[in-house]
Amino acid sequence: MLCAALPAQQLVFAQNDNLSYGPYAVGWPSSVIGFRFTAATAMVLDAAQVFTGNQTPASHSVEIRTRNTTTGLPDQLVGQPGIWQSMHARCWQGAQFAQPAVLAASTDYFLVWRVQGMFPQHSVSADTYPGNVLTEARYSDGNTWHAQSMVAAKFRLFAPYTAGPITSFGTGKPGIYGIPTIGVSGWPALGNPIDVWLDNAARVASTAPPNALLLIGWPIPGGIPFPIGTAWCTGDVLLFAQTRLHTSPTSGAASYTFFVPNTPAASGLPLTFQWGVLDPLAADGLAHTSAVTALLQ
Repeated sequence: MLCAALPAQQLVFAQNDNLSYGPYAVGWPSSVIGFRFTAATAMVLDAAQVFTGNQTPASHSVEIRTRNTTTGLPDQLVGQPGIWQSMHARCWQGAQFAQPAVLAASTDYFLVWRVQGMFPQHSVSADTYPGNVLTEARYSDGNTWHAQSMVAAKFRLFAPYTAGPITSFGTGKPGIYGIPTIGVSGWPALGNPIDVWLDNAARVASTAPPNALLLIGWPIPGGIPFPIGTAWCTGDVLLFAQTRLHTSPTSGAASYTFFVPNTPAASGLPLTFQWGVLDPLAADGLAHTSAVTALLQ
């Protein structure tokens, strides 16, 4: 159930907000998925995210619809849909609505996700993940709502926000699949989650040690060259991760969620990220991405 406990510029609601995911894909005959939720108080929604990826980028959309009190199905559109080009890496991703959705108190709605392309990652948590919350889901082939289930749905809903920009700079160093890529999904506003993803990277077995290193710190616009690569980020914080097999196209990828502190002191901070990847087919055994800066606001 949603309630307007958080002011604007913050995440309003998140269901099963973790980086686990079930071994399921979506696509024909279920190319439209509706996740039911309840607004406890009157509110405005401005954006939404689901957890997907693992396929060639395609145009996806999210929208809010009412729930028909007779049929229980998604019904009237509220506001206007938001459209985005999906990322290949499995991560949280979504869009700002073209027109915000104004919700009434004590009312049921559906977040409707329209899928393009064949069989991207379904936005559900792993079956055995502790603390999963089940959500009513409706499925459509684009014409008829033909199925219903209770699933550990993963979605995020956002109030209107004022976010800082995301900028990329520097150059990467190639590995087995070429130059690994980096990006930030989300909106760098105080109190919001942002997701840093890695793609086109070497992959390892699930039992292998971590093979990716995420540098977090301040931007180095000119870069600092080292014999094995160039640092575009100060690396004040280092996090280890393990890339996973992704298909269409085949490569290794990973993502990591950060929650921006909800404090005015964080506003204006140019939070910068860069991935390094252990790759036996890269020169000196190391590939790395360029850098990306999320200006917190």
